[in-house]
Amino acid sequence: MINRIKIFFINKINNLKEWESLRKERRIIFSLIFSLTLIGLLFIYESSSLYALKHYNDSAYFFKKQILFFILALFSFCGALFIDLDFLRQQSKKILISLIVILIIVLFFGQKSGGASRWIQLGGFSFQPSELLKIFFLIYCADYCSRKKMILKDLNYGFIPVGLVLAIICLLLLIQPDLGGVIFWIIWFLIFVYLYGARLKHLAIIILGCLISFFFLVKLYPYRVRRIIAYLDPFSDPQGSGFQIIQSQLAYSRGGILGVGLGEGKQKLFFLPAAHTDFIFSIIAEELGLILTLGIVLMFFLIIHKMLKISDFINDNFRKGILFGIAVIFFLEVFINIGVTCGLLPTKGMPLPFISYGGTNLVVHYILLGLFFNASKKPFKDKR
Repeated sequence: MINRIKIFFINKINNLKEWESLRKERRIIFSLIFSLTLIGLLFIYESSSLYALKHYNDSAYFFKKQILFFILALFSFCGALFIDLDFLRQQSKKILISLIVILIIVLFFGQKSGGASRWIQLGGFSFQPSELLKIFFLIYCADYCSRKKMILKDLNYGFIPVGLVLAIICLLLLIQPDLGGVIFWIIWFLIFVYLYGARLKHLAIIILGCLISFFFLVKLYPYRVRRIIAYLDPFSDPQGSGFQIIQSQLAYSRGGILGVGLGEGKQKLFFLPAAHTDFIFSIIAEELGLILTLGIVLMFFLIIHKMLKISDFINDNFRKGILFGIAVIFFLEVFINIGVTCGLLPTKGMPLPFISYGGTNLVVHYILLGLFFNASKKPFKDKR
C-alpha cells in the first residue's frame, strides 16, 4: 500500500515537471514568433518605403497596414487559443465544404492579379481564401486520420476517401492557377498521412501520378517552362524569367558575412520585385549579412523543433495531428521561401511566415499558433 502511494505521488510529480517543461517550451515558441514578427515589420518598412511612396504617396503605407494586420492577428490568436477544438472537430466537414464553395466562387468573382484569380476584395483589403486551407484542411485531416487510423492502410476504405478531398482542393488551386500551392499541399498531405501509418506503396503511387501530371502541366504552359529554365540557368533570360532570381542572388552576394548595414541595401530600390513579400528574406540577407540571417533561420529551426517536441508529449491523436500538421506547415513554408530566394528551388510565390507582408497570411499563422497552444494546453488522453 505504501509503495503504491509512493508510485502515485512520484508519477504526479513527474507529470507536473513535464507540464512545467511544456509551458516553458510554449513560452519560448511565442517569444521567438513575436520577435520574428517585429523583425518582419522592420523590414517591411525597409523594403517597401520607396515603392509605397511612389505608388501611394506614403512611405509607411505597407508598414501601417501590416501593423493593423498584426493587431488583428493577436486578437485572432486569442480567439483560437480558447476555441473548443472538439466543436471544430465535429464541424470540420461542413467548414471544409464551405471553404471549397468559397474557392469555387473565387474562380468566377475573385480579384485577378498576375494572371491568377486568388483574392477576394473586402473594402481596401484583399483576402486570399486558399490561406484558410492551412486551418480547415488541417483540422479535417487531423479528425479523419485520428478516426480512421486503424484502416488508413486500407486503400479503398481508408486512404482513397481523404485522397479525393485533396484531389478536389488541388483541382481548384490548379484552375486559379496555383501549381506551387498544389505541390505544397501534396507534400504536406504525404508527410501527414505517413505519420498516421499510411502505406508507403500508396504514397509512392500518388508521387508517381503527381510527377507525371506535373510534367504535362509544366509542358502545356510556356510560362512554367520558362520558370524551370530560369531556375536551371537564370542568365539565359536575365531581363525576363531569370531577373527575379538573379536580383535575389545579388542581394545575398552583396550582403556577404556582415551585411551592408540596416537601410543601406540597394536591391529594394526597384531592382528586386516583391521585395516586401516573397523575397523579403533576400533584403534581410543583403542588409544583415550571413551571420544574422543564419540567426533568423535558427529561430525558425527552434520553433519547429520545439513544436515537434511538444507534439510527442500529447497522447490524443486528433490534437497530436493538429500540432504535427502545424509544425510541418511552418517547416515547408520556411524551406520553400528561403530555398526560392537562394535559387535552390524554382520560383514559387510563398511568403515567409511572420515576416513577409500580407494580412491574410499573418492572421492565419497567428490562428495556427493559437490552435497549437490550444491543442497543447494539457496532456489529453485519446478519447477514441
